[in-house]
Amino acid sequence: MFMTRRGPSRRPTGAPPSAATLARNHHRQMRRRAAGYALLEALVAVIVAAVGFIGAARMQTFGMQLSSSAQWRQKAQLLGYQMTDRIRANQLGADANAYDNLTTGGANCLLATTGCATPAQAAVADYQEWAADVAAQLPQGRGVVCKDSTPEDGTAAAPACDGLGRVIAVKVWWSEKVSTTTDTRTGANLPVSRFVTLVRTWRGDV
Repeated sequence: MFMTRRGPSRRPTGAPPSAATLARNHHRQMRRRAAGYALLEALVAVIVAAVGFIGAARMQTFGMQLSSSAQWRQKAQLLGYQMTDRIRANQLGADANAYDNLTTGGANCLLATTGCATPAQAAVADYQEWAADVAAQLPQGRGVVCKDSTPEDGTAAAPACDGLGRVIAVKVWWSEKVSTTTDTRTGANLPVSRFVTLVRTWRGDV
């Protein structure tokens, strides 16, 4: 007796899909959607984390710049007070206007074995050493000592010392990364931070 082997039953062409087929298709679509949503959520999480890391890095950098700015200002104040101590120690030179619009250059009598012969020479030597310290310890540092009736004005390029009054102004300028300005004539960066301290003399023009 011969038996006929029957293959799998096939759905007639044009017949609607069975409930099982619909369920399987729906399940596949749901899994694909879930995978797409998970990928999108992961991408959004990566973007948010990247933005957070960048913001934290910028805040840390800005905080370091502010800390550096405070250190420069503290150092400028110390340098300014050092010069005022030098002026007070040479009161005869201060009263004789020896600390008005000093310039660097020449021999430093404080380093000589004979010392400084006059208060005026001591004033020049004081300024030479102090100006060198300002330039060495502050970024683009510059210091000016002069008589000035309006000590709060002036810039590093133009200190605006009028030579009047009984006040010796000690002006210190330096540059910071937090705030910078540019010289319109040369294009070079100019010190924009300033510290001013004053020494009153016993004599001088009123």
